[in-house]
Formats: sequence, C-alpha cells, structure tokens
Amino acid sequence: MLSDDPARAALAEHAAAGAQVLPQLRLLCLAEAISAPAPTRALDLNGELDVLCTALQESVRRRPGWLYFAPAGQAVPVALPRQLLQAAVLCWTHAVLAETGSRAVMHLDTTPAAAVLVLRGGTGRNLPADTRALLLRLAAICGGSVVQTGGSGPFTAALRLPLHSGLPVRETPSPADLLYDRYSALQVFLPGYCTGANE
Repeated sequence: MLSDDPARAALAEHAAAGAQVLPQLRLLCLAEAISAPAPTRALDLNGELDVLCTALQESVRRRPGWLYFAPAGQAVPVALPRQLLQAAVLCWTHAVLAETGSRAVMHLDTTPAAAVLVLRGGTGRNLPADTRALLLRLAAICGGSVVQTGGSGPFTAALRLPLHSGLPVRETPSPADLLYDRYSALQVFLPGYCTGANE
C-alpha cells in the first residue's frame, strides 16, 4: 500500500498492526479516482483493459469464459487517469460477479476520432452504488460521453472516449502488479472474489 499521503500512511500503520483496512482503502481509492485530474499523458486503453482482464481471469473464482474482452486492432491512446479507469471497470465487474451465471463482455473499437467501449453484463440492481458516477466521470474527464441503461434489469454502458494521439503514452503495467499486491485495485474493489495476494 502506498503511504505518500497522511490518509494512506494511517491505513498502512493499521494494516501493519493487523487491522482489516480494505473497506477504508476502498473509500479512499474511490475519492482519489473521482477527484483525479485530467492526465498529461495518455493511456493505451487496449493495453490497460488487457491487463485488467488477464488479472481477472487469473484471480477470480469463476467458470472459464465468464469474461470476454474484444480488443481494438491497435493502440488506443486516451487521456484517462489509470485509477479512475480501474475503479469504474472493477465496480462494474463486481455487479457481474454478484449475478449468478452472468457473463462480462467488454468490447473496444475505434473511430477516426474516438474509442468506443461497451460494457455488458450484470444487472442494475447489483451495481455498486458508485459505478454509474465513476462511468460518468470516466467519460467527462476526457471530453467524452456515456450512455447507461437504467433501472434494475440487465446492465450495459457505452462510452465514447476521444483519442489523444498527440500525448505521450504511459507504460502499461503488468498483470502481476494487480495480482501480487494485496492492496491493488483488484483486491480493493473485488473483495471475496479474488485469489492471490490476500489468500
């Protein structure tokens, strides 16, 4: 767990003393994700989602095929904070995992000016309360837009995210960064669903 600010330092001390800190860390991660400023470097959305999906497939206790990712055919530079992207996708994933037999489908495509990301799976009634706000912020921070289904039925979100090919691109992390850190976004947003660092 990073401890470069007072709130994280306090949580690190509690964790070192053996206290359960994941609920408090989730709240802190949500606050950081929602308030993250627009970045000066782009992310390769293709690579970031591939890392998330690889880590999910390796750590979540579910039948094979529960998660399907259709990537774009090339790098997809978008101006998004990594922690916001991870929080939004993992909150949606939580809703999928909470729905018995549900399948998570992520489809990424591009137009000449934008990336189009579609998330389909789970139901509105199982969405964590912050999911819709995270998806709205994800689109708004880069000047994009999002359409989400309402109500408690099947959930789908479609995001249009402008491409930022003029920005330098951040290095994509490896799945190990999520799998072997007991305080990674994977562990924080999907407690009880993941094997790995906390097992």
